[in-house]
Amino acid sequence: MHKFTVSKLVIWIILVLTMLFTIFPLYLMVVTSTKDQVGFITNFWGIQLPVCWDNYIQAWDIVKVYAFNSIKITFFTVIGVLFVSVFAGYAFAKMQFMFKEFLYYLLLMFQMIPVSLILISMLINVNALGLNDTHSGVILPQVATGCIMPIMLSRSFFGAIPDSIFESARLDGAGELGIIRHIVLPISKPVIGTICLFTFFSSFNNFMWPYIVLSSDNLRTIPVGLNRLVGQYGTNFGFQMASYTIVSVPLMILISCTMRIYVSGMTLGSTKG
Repeated sequence: MHKFTVSKLVIWIILVLTMLFTIFPLYLMVVTSTKDQVGFITNFWGIQLPVCWDNYIQAWDIVKVYAFNSIKITFFTVIGVLFVSVFAGYAFAKMQFMFKEFLYYLLLMFQMIPVSLILISMLINVNALGLNDTHSGVILPQVATGCIMPIMLSRSFFGAIPDSIFESARLDGAGELGIIRHIVLPISKPVIGTICLFTFFSSFNNFMWPYIVLSSDNLRTIPVGLNRLVGQYGTNFGFQMASYTIVSVPLMILISCTMRIYVSGMTLGSTKG
């Protein structure tokens, strides 16, 4: 009994320390964002009163363009990945065609290739299509490289659905598109939600590919734009932290509200089929 209590105490201490190390940088970011230069130097750890809201006003004037670009690119990337993964996952799970297993395992092999190894070939293709320095040049490769894991989740989920349901629909005259629309999509909300969240965070936080493709400042995404601000406003830490806070707080709220969907969907996709 004594050892069990000590073990629980140790685990509790580790969890508390982990939480503090996680929250403290966020606290420091928010507190710094409300300070001017004098407050940053004279009161580094504490809260400055009155709060310097000018940092947020100036930051929003610059960040709002990057935010719009990120939302636009992320939205169309999510739609593209969802479209491809649902149809491909259904085909791999419930349809019969030549080389089905070979194509699926070939797809799994691509999952093992780091994206950094194919950046040059991706850029060559984008330039050949005339999509350099465009949002389409960011979206299409992100859809192509980001649909492998969602296809695996979709195939695993659809494979657990009894075949009798689809056979009954086919006997009633339903086509494959009708089956997907009226049967597959309504019962696939967990895996669809997981794919949307997985793709959203992956696309929204992507830095390398937008940094390579986008050269115009008015087209840059949040990660690329904030990287530019670090060099341009290197000594204005309050302004920088205000920019990071504007971007981070909505994402943290979204993560807090959707984490249960994400975890349940990942577990469901990994255990069925």
